[in-house]
Amino acid sequence: PANLFLGLEVLLEIHDSSELAYITPDIDMAGINNRNLKTFHTDVEISFRLAEELPEDVLLVSESGISDPETVKKLRIAGYRGFLIGETFMKTESPGDTLKDFITRLNTLQ
Repeated sequence: PANLFLGLEVLLEIHDSSELAYITPDIDMAGINNRNLKTFHTDVEISFRLAEELPEDVLLVSESGISDPETVKKLRIAGYRGFLIGETFMKTESPGDTLKDFITRLNTLQ
């Protein structure tokens, strides 16, 4: 595969269970996008529902709709190891400080 030739890892973005068929042995990571791209509504429950259907050897990344450390903790328990969090930080006056606070709060939960 071209990704191996180029030294790249593959993250396959998945929006619903109908896309699980696209997972192949070449896939390193599955990014579960919690955002409906038609309505832009986010629902983290999508990540929880799909976690049970994904192969154990694929690194799971939950994308979008994550706004608090408690959700990250629950997602980790469900098997997720990566998290795409942007809007939560970018909507604040000081994204760096908000990130620092988020990490501090997350560390107290573990």
